[in-house]
Amino acid sequence: MSAPEVPVPGGGTAPHPAGPVLVTGANGFIGRALSAHLAGLGIEVRGVDLTGDRTTGVHPGSTTEPGPWAHLLDGVDTVVHTAAIVSNVVPLARMRAVNVEGTGGVLAAARSAGVRRFVHLSSIVVHGFDLPPWVDESRPMRPNGDAYVDTKVASERLVLATAVTEDIEVVVLRPGDVYGPGSRPWVVLPLTYLRARQAVLPAGGRGILSHVHIDNLVDGITRAITTPAAAGGVFHLTDGRATSCAEYFGRLGAMVGTRPRHLPTPAAVGAAVLVGGVQRRFGRHNELGAASMRLLARTGSYRIDRAREVLGYEPRIDLDTGMAEVERWAATEGLLGPRRRAVAVSPAPGA
Repeated sequence: MSAPEVPVPGGGTAPHPAGPVLVTGANGFIGRALSAHLAGLGIEVRGVDLTGDRTTGVHPGSTTEPGPWAHLLDGVDTVVHTAAIVSNVVPLARMRAVNVEGTGGVLAAARSAGVRRFVHLSSIVVHGFDLPPWVDESRPMRPNGDAYVDTKVASERLVLATAVTEDIEVVVLRPGDVYGPGSRPWVVLPLTYLRARQAVLPAGGRGILSHVHIDNLVDGITRAITTPAAAGGVFHLTDGRATSCAEYFGRLGAMVGTRPRHLPTPAAVGAAVLVGGVQRRFGRHNELGAASMRLLARTGSYRIDRAREVLGYEPRIDLDTGMAEVERWAATEGLLGPRRRAVAVSPAPGA
């Protein structure tokens, strides 16, 4: 008898996991969307996050200390590791503890429990911020001194080192800039800043976003869980489009009747460092700093041919559709309402 099949969002079917799927970072933007989708397919989903949620069955626990929740791995078929610190301003030591050591701890616990597959969410930023158009997964990873970039590179290397063993399959996914209803870095914060007429873009707005709509990403992750040929692979997951920051944030600005100011990168960096530092000194959390401006000044873009060929991945939500969806959601959340003071555009990096 053949294994049961499950539908995948972009069309077709794939083998049903032989057991439950455990999602780390299950309360996060990606983790919530993935968990809901898998549950809708009839797959048992177990979740772990720093703060538990009884309504969704998310268990409280830290990825840096998997021991207290390791029993959740009993009988699990696949672990999808989304948990990470995604920030431009968190100190390197703390980010390394979660993004690198935490990843290693979860991977070790999964191996001990006999989990079949470990799907690790890395990021396209492992290629650095300065690259040519349309690179593929074979381009070497490039640490560049940015804490998020460097810890994502280190965690991916750690996971890939396990690919040579036979006791667990690993799949590495490199999502683009994940947007959609509920995205804090790429929707909520920019709309807030744009509405206040305080949004600033470096590089004259010519920086490149390689966005991926949350539903497209969930499609790719689902395929990475269920596609046998994905084992040992590394895959870019974006919408397959390179969009300038001027266009992307301009679309958001049109929702609130404003537009971001375009500055040379040195001026934008200086403003972000000054404003962000002052605000943090007075206890106001923000992502403003040199790293946030370098992120928005990125060059280059990413091929998704490998995901298309191996996973059958095809982005089905384009930017027009995604932005229309974002605008409807933002209107219901009151994000398009009366303007109030804010600061420059400062998304967190990557996913």
